[in-house]
Amino acid sequence: MASTGSRDRTRVLHWTTDAPASRQLQRDGYHVLTYQRLAVAVVSARPNGSVRSSLKNPATGLLSIYAKHARVAVLGVPSRRVEELRIIYGYILEPAFRSGCSLLISAECDLQSLSPKEFIDPEWRCPYTLERLWYLASIYTVPAQVEVPDPVSRWRRLANLVSRRGDSRPRPVPHLDPEQNAAICAGDGVVQVIAPAGSGKTTVLVERVRELCRRGTPANRILCSTFNRDACLEMSARLAKVGLEDTNVRSFHGLGLSILKEEGLLRESIGTLEIPRWQELAERAGAADPGCGKFDAAAAQDAVGIFKLVLMISPRTAWERAADQGPRERVKARVYVLYQRLLRQKGMLDFDDLISKSIALLQDDSHIRRRWQARFERVLVDEYQDIEPAQALLIGLLAAPQDSLFCVGDEDQCIYAWRRASVQRVIDLDQVYPGLERFPLIRNYRCGRAITKASRRLIGHNRIRFRKPLKTGIKEPGHIRVWPQADPGRGAAFVARLLQETVPGQVAVLARTGQLLADVVEASRYVFDAGESLGGVELATVHGAKGREWDRVILFGADQGRFPLARAVRSGDKGDEESGLEDERRLFYVALTRAKLQLDIVFSAEKPSQFLKEAGIRTSRGGRWL
Repeated sequence: MASTGSRDRTRVLHWTTDAPASRQLQRDGYHVLTYQRLAVAVVSARPNGSVRSSLKNPATGLLSIYAKHARVAVLGVPSRRVEELRIIYGYILEPAFRSGCSLLISAECDLQSLSPKEFIDPEWRCPYTLERLWYLASIYTVPAQVEVPDPVSRWRRLANLVSRRGDSRPRPVPHLDPEQNAAICAGDGVVQVIAPAGSGKTTVLVERVRELCRRGTPANRILCSTFNRDACLEMSARLAKVGLEDTNVRSFHGLGLSILKEEGLLRESIGTLEIPRWQELAERAGAADPGCGKFDAAAAQDAVGIFKLVLMISPRTAWERAADQGPRERVKARVYVLYQRLLRQKGMLDFDDLISKSIALLQDDSHIRRRWQARFERVLVDEYQDIEPAQALLIGLLAAPQDSLFCVGDEDQCIYAWRRASVQRVIDLDQVYPGLERFPLIRNYRCGRAITKASRRLIGHNRIRFRKPLKTGIKEPGHIRVWPQADPGRGAAFVARLLQETVPGQVAVLARTGQLLADVVEASRYVFDAGESLGGVELATVHGAKGREWDRVILFGADQGRFPLARAVRSGDKGDEESGLEDERRLFYVALTRAKLQLDIVFSAEKPSQFLKEAGIRTSRGGRWL
């Protein structure tokens, strides 16, 4: 008996090589589609360009047919190319399964007759789509009675928006807001949670794990992964507090380490070379091709990182590709060859190898791949905006073939472009997983109202992002004080004097560069009286402050040319100034949202950062509350 607001359906797949008559299928209650028309609709549903006007998945309208119709038939289905399998899986099989449909597919050949060797996905370098298709079809062919929610009509959605009572849906976690609960209770497929600063993403992740356990998944079959060790420790502690200590919580490097260790592929040590040794390798590689220009230790490290974590190719392949290219590309490949040779001689793996070699192992050995995929029924990823291509690939491989993947992140806080993180990777996740459900968290429970308002105004100037509401979730007003400096050279001393104010709570000084922080430390030695110190005050670059919060933040150096940093604007991740400026604006947004109650901004009176005006922060002389 279906509950109110839901209905029962029979979920079953009929895959046939026969060509049933369309009219007979319609008489039998099927909604009939042809693959050819569906493929055209798929192309039309894909976004045109990188700018998104809303959070809505572009495929939502196309996939709604499965919610509307309990029985769907798709005729004339080909299976000659990987792209065709992607459409079958992403736009037919998976969404129909999630909607509890009786699905009939009339195809040119039997699904089990397809050869894995002929359907290698270029991006995944294994039969990724075919294996997911086989897995889902094996479940789908077994008839099952399922309960699915009734479609919500357009007028009802509008009524909910204007109702003073707000969202009337039940809240499994009473103390959380409707958006947080909606994310926690999302379906079993791929879910993306857009979590702005201070929106309670860690709480949502913990409660999602609890929800998955309530649905029957043991905690030890759940993987929670994030970028760094500190975040893992925090997540583990939060899960243990609610009795879920058996959950697998790993950093990406820790995950790669586990795979290589269990498969017997670890070397004697793990680490990296000192800078002088990198410089030596760079000079050796550059000497063989003098026309390459300046090539130093930093360039060598960057080149090797790209080969391992973006291109994901071996030194031999890198050298073969570079043979007919320019001198700089040959030098990059040569330093990669020299570096990997040196690691082998030392019996050593570097930290990038933990990711790249574990991926290669999963791609190349189907038995190992299936064994590790079977270990985790559910995969959750925190700070998805920070991950690079190889880490996204590792997570995608481990989440397959079940595709129960829960990604939490915020494109507005993607500030590690230099580490190969990408805003586009967050925005285009629905192009990898067309059936993705997306949920925004819209309330900032960290910052006072004035700080939330300023940060919302600022980030709204970026084009490459989701358009989404950002509201304050706390009653505190929050305060912003501006301190324009007539003499920019005395700004560090002024920051030191600000630190002498007696303000309760945690205090931090943030700046765009480490040099500005060094200036504050030096100035403090002269400003502070004997016995005083910077004790209790944290100093951090904005990149280093990501994921942190303080009661009071002093942002130093909010000058045009310093923040946004001129050289960073010129070297944007897409090679143009607009993308570089958007990168810097995201970084300024992160800086603002580190402050809970009070934000002091120190800058040059002659050239204040354009971001202050964009945030609606007045830059008049004299410290004042805004």
